[in-house]
Amino acid sequence: MSRMKEIVQAWRSEMKIPFALTEQETWDFWMHEIPTVQLKVSTISFYAKGYNIHSFIETGTFKGDMVEGMKHNFHKLTSVELDPQLYQAAKSRFAGDTNITILHGDSARVLPSILESVTEPCLFWLDGHYIPLSLESARGDVDTPILQELEAILQHTVDNHVILIDDARCFIGPNPLLKDYPTIAQLEEFVHQLRPDMSFFVQNDIIRICKPVEGATSSLKKVEFLLPFDEKSFTVYGSESDESVLHFIGTEKGYYEHYVISPLKKVIQPDFICLDIGANIGTISLALSYLANQGKVYAFEPSHINYPYLVKNIAENQIKNIEPLHLGVFDRNGTIHFHEDSRGGGWSFIPPNEKVATQSNQKVNCVRLDDWVDQNLIPRVDLIKLDVEGSEYTVLESGLNTIRKWNPDLIIEFNLDSIRENFNRHPLVLYVLLEKLFSHIYILKRDDTVVKINNYNQLLDEMKPFHADLFCTNKTFLV
Repeated sequence: MSRMKEIVQAWRSEMKIPFALTEQETWDFWMHEIPTVQLKVSTISFYAKGYNIHSFIETGTFKGDMVEGMKHNFHKLTSVELDPQLYQAAKSRFAGDTNITILHGDSARVLPSILESVTEPCLFWLDGHYIPLSLESARGDVDTPILQELEAILQHTVDNHVILIDDARCFIGPNPLLKDYPTIAQLEEFVHQLRPDMSFFVQNDIIRICKPVEGATSSLKKVEFLLPFDEKSFTVYGSESDESVLHFIGTEKGYYEHYVISPLKKVIQPDFICLDIGANIGTISLALSYLANQGKVYAFEPSHINYPYLVKNIAENQIKNIEPLHLGVFDRNGTIHFHEDSRGGGWSFIPPNEKVATQSNQKVNCVRLDDWVDQNLIPRVDLIKLDVEGSEYTVLESGLNTIRKWNPDLIIEFNLDSIRENFNRHPLVLYVLLEKLFSHIYILKRDDTVVKINNYNQLLDEMKPFHADLFCTNKTFLV
């Protein structure tokens, strides 16, 4: 095992690094564990919506990118920056925004004065961390004022603030670069001494401190989800009214799409980077994370109903290598209409045209796959699982450069009804695209057999009476 893998594995499994690091190792570790920008944005948005919070308070303005990304999500935004030049630049940048206040000073001193006028729950984004090797990082009296910040917030008269702390990977205790950082364990003990009623957990480089989640996940049903190998299981939550994923786990006595998951054991390598597009509540993501235990799973889920369960299921099972993204993948970046199906999130979909779209009950954020991969510097893509209720062709089109560059394997749902009814396309169009991209197409049948598909008519025969789950590859596979 390489030194970096040893460091990362210790951090992800224990939330600490129980051995000394050099300066270079510390820096390389920080760079290795940087999450995507979309993750931070989607996490803040998720908590703001889930807790119905309208005020955002940030420590560490830096260049103002998070304020810019959040200014339409909150009624009021306040950000504190220590560095005088960064403060002036941010103040100028937001001079025309009446709902944004940029303050100058050490957040350990400024935050208590801000709190004097706070009368409602706020979302705190604590990001004022000094990192010596960064050329644009200011230092106050200590490398991080996190304990002073937390003390002020947790003792405030409003008792239901949400606190998100960025850069969890910095909290490894004293090291060659940072002298004043507590460990995650020390932070948790500090929080629970002041507020034992608050939950504290770390996920995807963000420390989350808040009262237990209510609202979107209040109507919970709990089941045990079994993998069809290694006697491995997960605790999974969903809605009591869900007729899709949880229903099938129940009818299959704990298993879910075993005929799709079983072949993964032969395909997934421990360091794979996987994209789960249409993650739903996270069953396939959990299976991928178990097999790619030294790799990474990016779980895309746009549904406002599904996403909270996805987040909860990752946290409940203490998974460190899944990054949940409150995003859909489509042919453009931005907000689009989305139809939530009352029977269960497994059947929600993007409407096919503007006329139907205007009748839909939600709007969600979407990205083009190629743009997302490029913007987030994803080093490679080894496997894509794609199940988006009819818009599979559009997702693949948005990721052609990624597929051609990295040659990932693909697991894709091929549902004639969804393709026709939800997206007004002929299924043959999707099959032709798959033939262009992949030299081998297999159908994963419900009796656990795998059949190589040579043409469209054969696929139609083999998939009766159900829809199909296909495995597409340019590599040697199974049969």
